[in-house]
Amino acid sequence: MYDEYRKAGEITKVVKKEVKPLLKEGTKVLDIAEFVENRIKSLGGELAFPCNISINEIAAHYSPPIYDETVLHNGDYVKVDMGAHINGYIADTAFTVKIDKEKDDMIKASEEALENAISMIKAGVNTSDIGAKIEETIKSYGFRPIENLNGHRLAQNTLHADITIPNIATDEGYILKDGEVFAIEPFSTNGAGRVIDEDKVFIFKYLMNKPIRLGLARKVLADIRRNYPDLPFAERWLSKKFPGRKLDFALKTLMRNGIIYNYNVLRDEKRGYITQKEHTVIIRKDGCEVTT
Repeated sequence: MYDEYRKAGEITKVVKKEVKPLLKEGTKVLDIAEFVENRIKSLGGELAFPCNISINEIAAHYSPPIYDETVLHNGDYVKVDMGAHINGYIADTAFTVKIDKEKDDMIKASEEALENAISMIKAGVNTSDIGAKIEETIKSYGFRPIENLNGHRLAQNTLHADITIPNIATDEGYILKDGEVFAIEPFSTNGAGRVIDEDKVFIFKYLMNKPIRLGLARKVLADIRRNYPDLPFAERWLSKKFPGRKLDFALKTLMRNGIIYNYNVLRDEKRGYITQKEHTVIIRKDGCEVTT
């Protein structure tokens, strides 16, 4: 199990190194996502979730649709969040760059918050204390942590398991246990420090099977059950198999019937810019092992 977590992590290390030179003005977001996903698979991994490329005030869940013409611009804060798995054992990792600019304090705030969190993580530590350290670090730079986004426990074929690690101090927490695996992901912002849903949805997850009358929706559901039974998937992946407008209607039908879950694009409530840094760690008695 742990060797598979490590192998997935090694794959993401390679992909992170290779994708960074592509993050420059004029590059299409779609090309970046396709590169990340194809490279994970070429290195022997499977996709734990669609590559997220979230720009400026967008915090998460933006995975470009097949028709996306968005390009990167000078000064954009670009968060690349990727996940690989081996036999369901997941490596989840993210980083932020500012296009054609030097690393600035908002990026440093997220990075140092993650470093400080990792330095204190071990079995027996309370997750509330980790959140407090993340909050303290980010605020020391003059920014706010995102209070309603959290790190999360990973399990086989489960991206968000039952335990979270907050990015702020909380009244109650969870005591970490030896052998558990977590993704730790501080977010810094010059905005509200809270994210809200946008109407856009590009990522989904299968929940349950139900009878469906619409023929295309039945075909889409069969494909989802066959290929994406456990982990999130992108509309873009289905767009390569099914017609665009009809696919949109089929996905809405599946959502209305509670068959799939929709991950709405998330943005800062006041449209402040956001940075993110994330690693996956294995909890040990005397510290933690960073796999990504």
